[in-house]
Amino acid sequence: MPSMVSVSSPRPGRPRSTSAAPKVMRAALELAFEGGIQHATVERISTVSGVAKSTIYRRWPNAAAIVMDAFFEEVGPTIAYDLRLPIVENFCHSVGALVVALKGSRGQLLRELLGAAQADPDLREAFVERWIMPRRRMGREAIEGAIARSELRPEIDPELTLDLIYGAVYYHLTVSFSDIDESFAAKLVEEVLNPYLKARA
Repeated sequence: MPSMVSVSSPRPGRPRSTSAAPKVMRAALELAFEGGIQHATVERISTVSGVAKSTIYRRWPNAAAIVMDAFFEEVGPTIAYDLRLPIVENFCHSVGALVVALKGSRGQLLRELLGAAQADPDLREAFVERWIMPRRRMGREAIEGAIARSELRPEIDPELTLDLIYGAVYYHLTVSFSDIDESFAAKLVEEVLNPYLKARA
């Protein structure tokens, strides 16, 4: 069984340069948006970033891994949950932000990354560990918090709820290639969560 290794795990050799990493990821993302994931080769990333290939390879195994890390760094912070909000508003905010973040070139890049991950076990593992699982954990914590403060009924299944919401979003993004917007996200969240809302006194 393969070991659990992140695509950005340090590789043997001298300590990696933390100052070089943002330059490399910025260049990788720029190239990927410009011509797709295949356009973002290590050679081109090195040229655009001004960082030596040897330095790049000490941190990343290939160009797709760099693009994936860069993608997560850019999109991740924009779709965080806000636990101060009521649960429906919280999910509408996060899912709506995800839909907006993945429009256009970002959505295309996500589809390309998913395609690359199908053929690369390390990339697939990193995608699940760094993108899917953290967001499932945060979503589950948001639902469990809403149950604890008597906002949602306890019979709700957090895992199934997340599957229903995000499964619909990713289906539209990666299978039907249809346009969705924040109003779709809000309707989806309400359809899934409203049946479990506790009536207010």
